[in-house]
Amino acid sequence: MSDEREDKENFIDKINNALTDFAGSVFGESGRDLIEETSEKVKEFSTEAISKLLEFSDSIIDQLKLNENDQVMKARDSVEDLLKQAGLLKESDEEEEF
Repeated sequence: MSDEREDKENFIDKINNALTDFAGSVFGESGRDLIEETSEKVKEFSTEAISKLLEFSDSIIDQLKLNENDQVMKARDSVEDLLKQAGLLKESDEEEEF
């Protein structure tokens, strides 16, 4: 499973690099810079959006008092771990306990 994820990440990296090279070839250094800046902004936006969604789900879990339900909390923790592994959610210095 890990090899499959690495293959996908390598494939995505290759596509991103090819797109950056293409933009650089067609539009020069400014095109390359634009693609790199846009890529970074999209990644930041995605990370922020995912973080906010997780915060919202945590508030719903608290409001519905589902934080005592082991099955719900295991599912929530699994999603959080997968997002962190994918690099879509940053590790926080202070882990919250529910």
